[in-house]
Amino acid sequence: MKLHIIDVESIYWRLLNSASAQEREAMYRQELLAPFEGMMRIYGGGDPLAWAKMWTLYTPEDFVSEQRPIIEGMVRQLTNDGSWQKFAAALERGVAAFAPYADHIALDDVNCAVVLTKHNSNLPGRGYAGFGGIPGYLMVSLSLVDDYTLPRVGPASVHELNHNVRFKIVPFLPMSITVADYIIAEGLAESFAAELFGHDLVGYMVTDFDEEEIATAKRVIGGALDVSGFNAVRSYIFGDTIAASSGLPKVGVPDFAGYAIGYRVVQRYLQRTGRSAVDATFLPSQEIIAQSGFFE
Repeated sequence: MKLHIIDVESIYWRLLNSASAQEREAMYRQELLAPFEGMMRIYGGGDPLAWAKMWTLYTPEDFVSEQRPIIEGMVRQLTNDGSWQKFAAALERGVAAFAPYADHIALDDVNCAVVLTKHNSNLPGRGYAGFGGIPGYLMVSLSLVDDYTLPRVGPASVHELNHNVRFKIVPFLPMSITVADYIIAEGLAESFAAELFGHDLVGYMVTDFDEEEIATAKRVIGGALDVSGFNAVRSYIFGDTIAASSGLPKVGVPDFAGYAIGYRVVQRYLQRTGRSAVDATFLPSQEIIAQSGFFE
């Protein structure tokens, strides 16, 4: 795997310092969006700038609007923390962890970026997310920059790298993906992050649950492992709040329940077998579930 780390730090500072709307848009399109146009085409193409707005990224006009102080403050915090460099170093560490399997991955170039997005306090989450579901493209997005999100930039980056590898080996097919496939993909990704950075930096989508919520999620998800189709599956993965906001049916599980259950299944599997998350990344979902014994 060859990583192409987009220098978003430089792009953002130059956007903040540019007085020309034309220059800002050209820079944004050519330097930030162009490396991800292949990913956008898979999602239906169209104007890349419209795509960025749909994904709630800060776009060129935001850098001279009332949003500017927010953006500048976030960029400054990331720069002072060295987060851009930590992102790159974490990804290199992730690639090194997969070195024993390099001949099996067949993943050449990966375009990678940390981007800033607008925070929506009406949706669940704690200020960071990511995307790595299409091999060759990897983003970590931050809508808040604080003491919780900053230490998790590295873990989030290798979480998404694990998705790149997993979906190269086991392609993500929206029409046929099952709840079982999706929870294991998320469980493997966060277990890989924990393996490299420690369990104390596991994300909110795994930790922010009480025993009753986990019991409910385990029961509902355990009874729906064969449910297929991306729209149906998403309700089980992201939970009722996001399902409702997306016009999908609620299934009676807490927010991000699929992540929490997937992580627990994979952790149980790793404990029982002595394998690593790296090893398990290459295994079928049903094998991991069956050998974990989690739903028995």
